[in-house]
Amino acid sequence: MENIYQKVLSQIIFVYTRYSTEHRANTQPFHLQKIQNQFQNYQYNCKDLVVREPLIEHSGSLPIIATTIYPYIKNKNVDLGTALIMLAIHDIGELITGDEITFTKKESQNEKNQALKLLPKQFHSTYLEMENLNSDTAKFAKAIDKMTPDIIDLITLPEVTIKRYKILVNKNPDEIIPLIKEYKHHYMIWNNFLKNLHLEILNQLDQKLQPYL
Repeated sequence: MENIYQKVLSQIIFVYTRYSTEHRANTQPFHLQKIQNQFQNYQYNCKDLVVREPLIEHSGSLPIIATTIYPYIKNKNVDLGTALIMLAIHDIGELITGDEITFTKKESQNEKNQALKLLPKQFHSTYLEMENLNSDTAKFAKAIDKMTPDIIDLITLPEVTIKRYKILVNKNPDEIIPLIKEYKHHYMIWNNFLKNLHLEILNQLDQKLQPYL
């Protein structure tokens, strides 16, 4: 019979390894800066793993952003602790299915099924609560997840954002902000602060892109 400690350790090593080796479509601006500083002739490629955001970094950054924003939403129905759990586990299905950018991603029953296979049963209801937006806590967690890549784009060089959108979703600079609004902004409108914060992010991003329009 397998030692329970060995079993748990094996699970930890599996998820840690997969979270670290599965990459998202986002370019991580500080990884890019580090590579450019070390290799002066480096040519940016949005599909290059060395500049893309690993899933573990995405999942690790979300609680920081959520904790920063939480005091401003002024909604007693949002449980921050539960939201942080949601943000920690919401992409676990991608350890098996891989990541797909929001703008091309269709609802994937397979990703949900894989998540439920990987997660201990005690977290199934929390995972599904966020997936189905069944509470204000779930809506808050989903808003943070959707907003964070836009924050990354805001602190990324505009030419990087433009190239990434052109290659990954075939969009020109003038189509970027409308695309984000179409696919993401509806996740923010349930809370006035989140709605206005997202509009501010998009306004500043639009200003950065203006010289390229």
